[in-house]
Amino acid sequence: MSMRNTFPVLIAMSLLSTTALARRCEINGVDVNPDNGSTTAGKTGVLKCYRDDGTLWREQELRDGEHLGLDRTVRDDGSISERQINANGNTQGLAREFYPGGKLKQEGKYENGSAVGLSKSYHPDGRVASLRFTPKAGAQPAASIEYNRDGSLHDLRCAAQSQMPEDRTLCGYGKNASIELHDAGGRLSEKRSYRDGQAIAAETFDREGRRSESFERDAQRNVTKRYFDSGEPASESVVVDGFEIASSEWYMNGKLKTRTSREAVLERPKSTLEQFRDTGVLQVREERVGQRRTHDERFDESGKRIEEFLYDADGRPTTHRKFDANGAVVLEEAFFPDGSRKLIKGDAQIAR
Repeated sequence: MSMRNTFPVLIAMSLLSTTALARRCEINGVDVNPDNGSTTAGKTGVLKCYRDDGTLWREQELRDGEHLGLDRTVRDDGSISERQINANGNTQGLAREFYPGGKLKQEGKYENGSAVGLSKSYHPDGRVASLRFTPKAGAQPAASIEYNRDGSLHDLRCAAQSQMPEDRTLCGYGKNASIELHDAGGRLSEKRSYRDGQAIAAETFDREGRRSESFERDAQRNVTKRYFDSGEPASESVVVDGFEIASSEWYMNGKLKTRTSREAVLERPKSTLEQFRDTGVLQVREERVGQRRTHDERFDESGKRIEEFLYDADGRPTTHRKFDANGAVVLEEAFFPDGSRKLIKGDAQIAR
């Protein structure tokens, strides 16, 4: 549950349980029944409700019979939540929650039920658990920092500019920063580098501590990689200005499997796809404009070209050639739109 929603939801639940289970309520020393509005109409003061054992359960401020101001609940386990409510019944101003025993659990400011500014939460031992900064009510947090119970960094989200003192060094404002993230068990899960709030490099690790993914980014270029358990590269993608201009895949034996290059244009980009055998030798090369094939080539196990196809503007084959070991054409045939073909060079048996 996000901090933005924690206080309103928890308090609403506590109020429902309080009115249902409380045995006695009073205001200014006079017994009242919160379920009967006539007993609180026009009254000003603090409504107090008690459990059967006499312990305080709830305090709620009334102003001329309206619920405004303090709203405080003491739960059965001793934890406490408190807030200020406005005429709409929503949290307004500071809201806090405390662990049993009185240590602060979380606090933040609200505008008509929406978090705004800096919100903090704490682990039971008093260490900071999270910091979140929301620039305006109703918006998503612009920056957040999360810590594990041992004090190690768990997650980090940075804005374009520093939002709180604690993010200045971690997010690399004015000076590059390198951080490590850990899961709740203390395992290293990720390494990141930041420059002025932007992640410029990162590596993620699996539960065995093996690198699984990585990326590097500069002003225009973004390179993302995946890795096999062995540490060898499995795939790579290169994106420039939002266009993937190159991608590659590898076999588990370390040999290149596929390689693709594309133009960085939106309409009908030219692209080349190469497929390799697990020996690393080129097997197929395909050229396209958009989704339309323009040229296909096939290669033997030594990497020599043995066959090719050419295509027209509609993607239909127009020419088919086969080659001998020296690269000489041993077959050439033409294709026509009606599906017929014409042998130009070579033996018809070879064409089949």
